[in-house]
Amino acid sequence: MSNKPKDLELEDERTSQKQYTEVLMARARKPSAYQGPRNSTWVGGKLPKKREIRSGELVGRVALIRPDEEILDGEADFYIGETYANINGINVFGWTAPIACTFFRGSDHHYMCDDVAVVRAFSRQNGQIVDFIDEALRADAPEDPFKKRALTIPAPPKPPSLPTLPPAVTDRASRPNTIPEEALDSHPASTSKETGGPTEELPPLRAEGLLRAQMLAPRTKSLAPVLSTLQPDQYSLVTIPAMDSVIIEGQPGTGKTIVASHRAAYLVNEETPPENGLDGDVLLVGPTAGYSRHVRQVVARLTGDTERVKVLSVHELADLIIGGKKSPHGGVSRSYQDVDWRLAKFSRSAIVRLKAAKGVTPTPEQVYEYLRSHSGIVTPEKDWSLYLRQLPPYKKALTQRVHAPLVAFIKWEIARPTELANIEHVIVDEAQDVTPLEWLLLDEINEADAWTVLGDLHQRRSDHTLGDWAQVLEVIAIDPETPIRQMKRGYRSTKPILDFANRLLPRAARKTHALQDVGPDPAIHKVSPKELDSSVVREVKRLTAEYSTGTVAVISPTPSVIETALRTAGWRTSDRGPQLWEKNGREVTVTSHDAARGLEFDAVVVVEPADFPENFSRKGPLYTALTRGNRELSIVHSSPLPNELRRK
Repeated sequence: MSNKPKDLELEDERTSQKQYTEVLMARARKPSAYQGPRNSTWVGGKLPKKREIRSGELVGRVALIRPDEEILDGEADFYIGETYANINGINVFGWTAPIACTFFRGSDHHYMCDDVAVVRAFSRQNGQIVDFIDEALRADAPEDPFKKRALTIPAPPKPPSLPTLPPAVTDRASRPNTIPEEALDSHPASTSKETGGPTEELPPLRAEGLLRAQMLAPRTKSLAPVLSTLQPDQYSLVTIPAMDSVIIEGQPGTGKTIVASHRAAYLVNEETPPENGLDGDVLLVGPTAGYSRHVRQVVARLTGDTERVKVLSVHELADLIIGGKKSPHGGVSRSYQDVDWRLAKFSRSAIVRLKAAKGVTPTPEQVYEYLRSHSGIVTPEKDWSLYLRQLPPYKKALTQRVHAPLVAFIKWEIARPTELANIEHVIVDEAQDVTPLEWLLLDEINEADAWTVLGDLHQRRSDHTLGDWAQVLEVIAIDPETPIRQMKRGYRSTKPILDFANRLLPRAARKTHALQDVGPDPAIHKVSPKELDSSVVREVKRLTAEYSTGTVAVISPTPSVIETALRTAGWRTSDRGPQLWEKNGREVTVTSHDAARGLEFDAVVVVEPADFPENFSRKGPLYTALTRGNRELSIVHSSPLPNELRRK
């Protein structure tokens, strides 16, 4: 498009990034009145409050077909970054400001959207811009949409020296993270290229070459913001007003966790339009501690490590409320009664009765023991009365994970922790695994009854969770007409992996829309029981060599057996976590299907599919395990495969 050599343009963009960093660091060092454009249209009529931030990244750039006087003071291009700044006469608008719609192309259009000529998205490695991709959105786009301005920087008062950026790389082939040529090949945005068939409409793609390059790149060991390649449908979901509840449903790898993490950051950002944001805090709840560590880094990067977003797993949330010194252990539920919503009703009844009898608020232990000793008064139902009588003593219940939801609910009703005060929006990821009692606890925490619920009912791992979204809406008592939005395109796994895993689904739900339509077929290794462990170790060796800069996992119903086999083969646990094993500089994660929820890896070995638990004849846990891989899936088994996976 541009007649200017790309290497020179890259140097210009790196210079702009350096200037942007300097402006934000100076702002953080010396608090001053907020500096923004003279017109406040870009933030919906209200200037954002100043936000202290140490550094920030430019996300991309937008060129218009004609100059804009109202916001851009006669200029025709601007950047999108993490927060507002002005660098050498060019505006940088924050990614949550309404004008960012011109870059992300969401459904809530800004008036400038119709004038967008070219959108540029940056590719980065280790925080540095290493490449970019330009997309022309109209036939009359100028040949040189991003013109260089003369450098005019006032002399600063001797700030501390900044780290020196690496020298420019002029040889495109030598840049380690340039966009691969295969990713830049033409990929028309038609449904026939992605396996949904030509008649089903999919949302449009943006920055497609950069997106495909990211999908081909090795998975990193932590989740990172994806603002450069955030897709239009994802952006539209992220930017739904805070007080509007929504259910977001999608198969594995459709980007639900990306939406959850970026939405949490969006809701508390100072540059988010007031009508879309909120005054209180956000609670983001995920399935595991590994997930919360994974996502917490993204939220911190997007928000400047704000305290307004709490990221916790369901278990971490219960532990925080209970406030014990040690986390309880054991399974999560043995029967539906362990997690049924009626336990909340019984607990409240006990609190009312104890208050009336004693004249003071009872302790959590007194309430719990009242349920055990006065079960016939609390409920006339014989099966429930028997269940309550058989509960273990309070101090023992504190050590058992199965009773944590009940104890946490009682504790919340009596002594709410200040850390969870002022929660006005709750985001629940992997929501299909939240139990009725946990939903009621979350409902009590949620002061404004605003929700973002994300999940995939096909991945339910327990019969004790709710079977459809209508039941969820009923339990948390919000509008039964709350919209359900579908995420259809799969970004993470290849078509062969999804096609194989989707054999476990009902026929009507097997359709796949994989962006990665090419990849190796799942490798199935049938071995004898005596060869099982050694075969798994052999696959680990192969895959960790193949994906030496990426991530590999073994998912098994019995991880301890695999750990023993790895230890015998010379592997050792890592200091960075008990699930991570190391040998000769290579790493593999050994985990269960429960702990793998919400995570992704380049390659996955699934061991003994027939031994994964079922619920109501559904194979949700196995389905979750099979869909954790981004590039390659290997099955090692000695028992016969489930019937669905044997079919060719």
